Amino acid sequence: MKILKQNQTTNPLKKNQKKTFYLILFGIFLSFSSSYCQTSSETVSTYNWFDTKIGVESLDFENGPAHLNFDRINNNQNRYYISENFEKGSIRYNNQDYFDLLLNYDTYNDELILKPYGESNTTKINLIKENVSSFKIRNENFVNLKTPNSISSKKGFYEEVLIKNSITLFIKHYKEKKKINKTEIDLVEFAPKYDFVLLKENKFYQINDKKEIILLFPNDKKKINDFYSDYRSLKKDNPPLFMKNLLKSIN
Repeated sequence: MKILKQNQTTNPLKKNQKKTFYLILFGIFLSFSSSYCQTSSETVSTYNWFDTKIGVESLDFENGPAHLNFDRINNNQNRYYISENFEKGSIRYNNQDYFDLLLNYDTYNDELILKPYGESNTTKINLIKENVSSFKIRNENFVNLKTPNSISSKKGFYEEVLIKNSITLFIKHYKEKKKINKTEIDLVEFAPKYDFVLLKENKFYQINDKKEIILLFPNDKKKINDFYSDYRSLKKDNPPLFMKNLLKSIN
């Protein structure tokens, strides 16, 4: 099912003619711009212009069910990666890149959510996960990672952090739900959790504790121990940032 704007009546023939016109125009524009070494930012702007002209409903988005959330949360502890607000981002979907979209990431259910532009209601869509190979929110890149079961049983989206050419850190952001009873009202809180996986020389390793990291970098044992000692508060307050900084410091 395609993403459709509600209360919209469109002549299919006119719509196809309009789309064909823009495809031809877009092809001419890309051919012309490539001759003059178009920059990355200009390329993104071109795709944004193209997507706007033909409409999101014409793009190759096969969507899943509507995203529904009836949580009554406590202390603003919601299920999302950042907040309930949608952020501008980009995705690679069915081997095509799309930019300047309104996205959110449900870390409890591991679902990427799209909010189409121009909707007068609160339509939100869970995109089909198998079709999303990667997405970016706030300059943080996520990939649909399939790790060996012996490394991590948690499949789905991982934040990808390049440490150096042969080493990449993958962070699984997820949340656990806890019910809280207050004045006869059922509230819930979502506590953030993390799994850390390292790709080193084309092999995956789980690195959720210090011993596992030392086994991979035995020559840096003292540096690793010192880092854990010096940045204990960071490890408690922001485990992903702690792990990123640790691996960068020993590499």
